[in-house]
Amino acid sequence: MVDNRKSERQRCFLRGQIVFNSNKSTIDCNIRNISDRGAKLELHQALAVPGEFDLCIPQKGQTMRAKMRWRRAEGMGVEFVQHDREPSASDVDWRARVRELENENAELRLKIADLSARLDRFEPRNVVSFEMA
Repeated sequence: MVDNRKSERQRCFLRGQIVFNSNKSTIDCNIRNISDRGAKLELHQALAVPGEFDLCIPQKGQTMRAKMRWRRAEGMGVEFVQHDREPSASDVDWRARVRELENENAELRLKIADLSARLDRFEPRNVVSFEMA
């Protein structure tokens, strides 16, 4: 069998979600291999998937527009059609949330450093030591 792909696929086992119908419908899938141009998806409802949809990969924090290239009962092959698309509202919200959490993390690290410094300067008074007989 001749492989006509323009980029090499990486074997993987990622959880994915097919999103369509104006983000009102989703189908869970497993991504078995992926490249920057496409992927092979495994799912039980391949016949219910439209010809073009968004493929969300939570583990990578990515959503790509995908077009079906082939379909079988147990899965399908897709090509990513918009490599440089504008981020969707959910992508922007996700990025904003990550920035918010990074800022919160930095603030907490400063508080921990301040409290650690205060604790180092603390000298306990009236410490009673007990000796065991």
